[in-house]
Amino acid sequence: MLGKTHISFALGLGALSAIGFSALSNTPLNPKDLSVFYGAVTLGALLPDIDEPNSTLGRKTIGISNAIKALFGHRGLTHSITFIVFVGILLLVLSVFGVEALQGIPLVNSFVKDLDSATLEIFIFGILLGCVFHLFGDMLTISGVPLFLPFKTQNYHLTPAFLRFKTGGIWDYAVGAFCLSVFGILNVMYFGFR
Repeated sequence: MLGKTHISFALGLGALSAIGFSALSNTPLNPKDLSVFYGAVTLGALLPDIDEPNSTLGRKTIGISNAIKALFGHRGLTHSITFIVFVGILLLVLSVFGVEALQGIPLVNSFVKDLDSATLEIFIFGILLGCVFHLFGDMLTISGVPLFLPFKTQNYHLTPAFLRFKTGGIWDYAVGAFCLSVFGILNVMYFGFR
């Protein structure tokens, strides 16, 4: 999937998640928490592609991105459950030190500059959910993802072979447009954004 498709895909699924959370907890998210959640989902949706210097996030982290690609290749370890667990542990450790620790990270700073500790949980959950949605999105493509690296190198898919699409192809754009529409419609219907 292209970076913009990953964002649209994650936001569409993120809107469903926000609605589900609001319904289950019987507490609707306020606009600030919702915007933090969507920002975190967006960042998380781009994070696994940090292993590709030409990706949306990779272009902003050239040195880091090149090093990760040299070590693991594209769609390697950053496209596995191991990476999501690593990111989760890292964010939990950073959260112990509070929002101030996260504000020192350049890419994350713009997302967390106005966070309090209560909203930090929403941010962390959004990042992890965005990473999961990224893997789901790439599991719809022809390449799939090595979900269980480093333990198993097999690529996994969510759909049968005839429904998989090529990154950058017409179906990639169609999925992105559909998910962005779902995101907009759900936010207007359930959260009243106009």
